[in-house]
Order: sequence, then structure tokens, then C-alpha cells
Amino acid sequence: MDVRQNSALDSLEGVSCETALANIHAKTSDGQTLVGVAAFQVAYGLVGLSTLSKLLGIKALQPIFKYAYSMFAKHRFTLSRLLGGAALTIVKKITKKENI
Repeated sequence: MDVRQNSALDSLEGVSCETALANIHAKTSDGQTLVGVAAFQVAYGLVGLSTLSKLLGIKALQPIFKYAYSMFAKHRFTLSRLLGGAALTIVKKITKKENI
């Protein structure tokens, strides 16, 4: 969802467009808001990338993941332009799903 659309942030109370652009936000089915690495951890588990999800859940590695995510988030548009197609191909091969 594009957070720049008028209704995109309706379900995330108190989250501004600027905040949403700085960090990924996700809302669970029970209403919990997840931010940053925690959002990726849950999302990867839901799409069949359980090993990656478990890796992101290792408490001792959280500082590294949070730093890496902050660097990714800062440069995500450039990275997506450069690596997006290759990353999607890898995910399709790992999950054995074509419609991602």
C-alpha cells in the first residue's frame, strides 16, 4: 500500500506519512502494530520464509538487524531500482511461487 494515499494510514493511528516512510509498519489481525524488523519477521513467516523469520527473531542479533534495516530504509528506493528484479527472482525460487 502506498502510504502517500489519503486513506493508507487510517488503520495506523498516530502514524504520520513521514514516520511510515521512515520505517515499515504492519498491522496484525489482532490489531498489534509492528515496526521495522518485527514487521519483516512476521511477514516472512506468513509467506513461507520461516527460516528467515526465525533468524530475524534471534534477540542477540536484533541490534545488527535494526542497524541494517535503518540503512536499508534510508536507501531503499535506490536499492529497489538496482536489485529489485533479482531479489524477486530469488524469493520466487525459494518459495517456489510465481505469483508474488
